[in-house]
Amino acid sequence: MNLNRKGLNTIDESYFQNIFHKLYPRLLTYAKEIVSDTQTAEDIVENTMFQLWRDREKFQNVINIKSYLYAMVRNDAYRIVNKEKEKIALHEELTPDSDEDFDDKILEEEVYAILIEQLNQLPEGCKEIFELSVIEGLKYKEIASRLNISVNTVKSQRTRAIKLLKEKLKNHPFILFLLLIGSN
Repeated sequence: MNLNRKGLNTIDESYFQNIFHKLYPRLLTYAKEIVSDTQTAEDIVENTMFQLWRDREKFQNVINIKSYLYAMVRNDAYRIVNKEKEKIALHEELTPDSDEDFDDKILEEEVYAILIEQLNQLPEGCKEIFELSVIEGLKYKEIASRLNISVNTVKSQRTRAIKLLKEKLKNHPFILFLLLIGSN
């Protein structure tokens, strides 16, 4: 029986069984090449065949049912492969490479949170000048020009910010050490 239909108005049970028996093994092989997993490939092909039977009225105007089924299998297989790649990427992003890396990330986040908390408690002028100088790495002249203040004001506010942060972070010597290294 030719699988290409010309003038058939519906897919009857015998036509469907013929398609199923002739194309199932081929579609399964095709799906396995894409997804590299037999069970997933079987699920894809079975789902495709189920859709063909369930929605047979929608397929009335399809002339080359074989090509259409291959396209359905291909699209479903690539959708699953892409979804799996997203899961793997997310898993790798959320799963640390080692406990040491995980501990380092936690420590880094804690240090960052403490520093941000203390920075936010600085007077606004000190905070802004400190961030421009230490975090953004701008020169005193650049900061003075940007804020329309004197270079001496920049120096004194930066010095004041460091002094205040030293006092606030005296119970966190590691953070204080990092702060002092970064502010030089």
